[in-house]
Amino acid sequence: MKHEKMESLVELHVCNYSRDNAESCSDKGAKELTDNLKKWVKENHKGEMKVFRSGCLGKCENGIAMACYPEKKYILNARAEDAEEIKKGLKEALQKIKG
Repeated sequence: MKHEKMESLVELHVCNYSRDNAESCSDKGAKELTDNLKKWVKENHKGEMKVFRSGCLGKCENGIAMACYPEKKYILNARAEDAEEIKKGLKEALQKIKG
């Protein structure tokens, strides 16, 4: 086993889970939202932030669910239209860490 320190200061885990016969984040546009956020991070905050596609976070019932670290908070009921507000929140989280 090897341990390695992660470079990113802020991480966003976006549920991209897809269920058979039940609503899920994937059905609500999670892939498109994740792609948008990943592209933005790569172009503007590479090394400082990281966006991950995640499995189910257990919060799918009302919209796309995300978990933000190190803040340890959920972003729920997200939609593709919320991308700019999410980016703003990620920038604020990064500024808090950097001081």
